[in-house]
Amino acid sequence: MNIKADTVSIPLKHDMKKHLSDRFGHDVSTLYFIGIGGSSMSGLAKISLEQGFHVEGSDQVNSKYTELLSSRGATVHIGQKRENIHPGIDLVVYTAAIHPDNPEMVAADELNIPKVERADYLGLLSEIFPKTIGVAGTHGKTTTSSMIATLLHFADFDPSVSIGGNIPVFGSNAELGDSDYFVIESCEYVDSFLKTTHEIGIITNIEEDHLDYFKGGMEQIKASFHKFGAILPPEGLMIAYGDSQNVRDVVKGLRCKVTTYGFSDQNDWVAKNITYDHNGNPAFDAYYKGDFDGHYVLRIPGRHNVLNALACIACAKFLNIDVPIIEKTLDHFSGAKRRFEFRGQVDGINVYEDYAHHPTELKVVIDACMHHDHNRLWVVYQPHSYSRIYYLFDEFVDSFNQVDKLIISEIYSNRETNEWDIFPEDLAKRIKQRHHVPTVVISEFEDITKFLTDNLEKGDLVLVAGAGNINKVAYMLVDALREKYPDAPYKLPED
Repeated sequence: MNIKADTVSIPLKHDMKKHLSDRFGHDVSTLYFIGIGGSSMSGLAKISLEQGFHVEGSDQVNSKYTELLSSRGATVHIGQKRENIHPGIDLVVYTAAIHPDNPEMVAADELNIPKVERADYLGLLSEIFPKTIGVAGTHGKTTTSSMIATLLHFADFDPSVSIGGNIPVFGSNAELGDSDYFVIESCEYVDSFLKTTHEIGIITNIEEDHLDYFKGGMEQIKASFHKFGAILPPEGLMIAYGDSQNVRDVVKGLRCKVTTYGFSDQNDWVAKNITYDHNGNPAFDAYYKGDFDGHYVLRIPGRHNVLNALACIACAKFLNIDVPIIEKTLDHFSGAKRRFEFRGQVDGINVYEDYAHHPTELKVVIDACMHHDHNRLWVVYQPHSYSRIYYLFDEFVDSFNQVDKLIISEIYSNRETNEWDIFPEDLAKRIKQRHHVPTVVISEFEDITKFLTDNLEKGDLVLVAGAGNINKVAYMLVDALREKYPDAPYKLPED
């Protein structure tokens, strides 16, 4: 929806202006987002524009998100300065990465402008959508929520969406629909997912992560996920990955109905007879309580995506969506952005990027690569956050045991300093010792690109992995290969 804020007409039942005005006790028409260029914040800002708010905000750098918001009428400042904050702002929304001494935060306090953290604002937004669907889990949230949003789109449910990744059918990471359905990605970090209300919940898996916050380890993590499930009303549904004992533990005693999915026969929904094409894309048979439900073909690779599809199918059945619509969804769903995303093929060399930044995510995407035709598998990995590498060090080491060649860049961290005294060289040394995988540490993206260009052979597969800015290497590499082999056949993404 590319419309001006003053021309929008919002159904009364989804009137966020009234909802916020009632909550804060004064008219709320102008919102200011500190960190407006983030994947989640930009989506919330886009929805706010479509809801009729005047939207302003700031970020440290310009990006495709800030440019899109500016083109749609938002006022976006590059750089965070106290003079950006003025008395005409009714509410400030900020991310968890913004500290209280941020000049815009200080200015808002001086002007007595109320402030809410991003997760709290998403929670307020979820309150105006009675049929919110929250997708939680250590891994798979973005893909599963994107898949369900695509399903509701093809089923003509006209959903609203707020997800961390770009969804092909919407062309963005957020969308304002005209129904009660709202699909969101429910992140467990700092218990953000406890701020929203939802009728359908999905837990894709539970593993140790964010141990800088969950200092109590798995027990604290499981307690938080149980609270997430307890939010669901009695008439709601929890869709739970039943092959995980951790997940089974947290859904015990919930007041809502619980349905499980997985590969083992103990689950309600089971995937069987999995096959793969030459790109590693799976097809499988789905069974519900022992009865054949349907044969489904995916356009995204990996055994893990069979599980994500099963969760989507379970959700579809609860919403009485017919099999042909589910088949259409899975056949059209080409994945969320930065989830095993094809970046190009030059002279038989395939380049993909993925957001994987946890050991299990790395394992499953590398496993997906193993089902893809290839000569040698190269992985370029950018470690994400010092604490994650420190606490899950051995798990990271074992993630790369199937790799032929590995390049590790500097550790990316935007919210912590290196108080753990951990370095990429530590990871590289242990991987070489334990798994004998040829591993090098290269800091600069230009040097990584040159090293690859000098050493890649026809038929090699390159996976560029990480949640930071390492994906730039995938683009740089495709360009460098085309320059090196100007007469070679090549293929680029369709979009």
